[in-house]
Amino acid sequence: MPGVGGLLVAADPVKTLPLARLHARAEHAEAFKALAHRTRLDVFFFLVRARREVPAGEIQAELEIPGPTLSHHLDRLRRAGLVQSRREERFVYYAPRSEMVSELVRFLTACC
Repeated sequence: MPGVGGLLVAADPVKTLPLARLHARAEHAEAFKALAHRTRLDVFFFLVRARREVPAGEIQAELEIPGPTLSHHLDRLRRAGLVQSRREERFVYYAPRSEMVSELVRFLTACC
């Protein structure tokens, strides 16, 4: 799996669209809007670097973000399709959605 800017990107030639057929969807715009906030960007980068599911409490402790604030930002990232979550008993674990990360990286590097 090659890395781009510290992000892991799956090398899947079947899902790679030719530049001429690359079109932005509403989901892409929402993802970029969600990342346009520094705290959400910090949370997202933390999850990408972790390379595993991370419990919300660990994110909170590492980034020193108050619980309600973190919850708001994680929800925004989840609704934008950038992270996925799973509940196990009283803990909620978060991880980046690699397919969306790959699509966004493709958009950002398509013309470079």
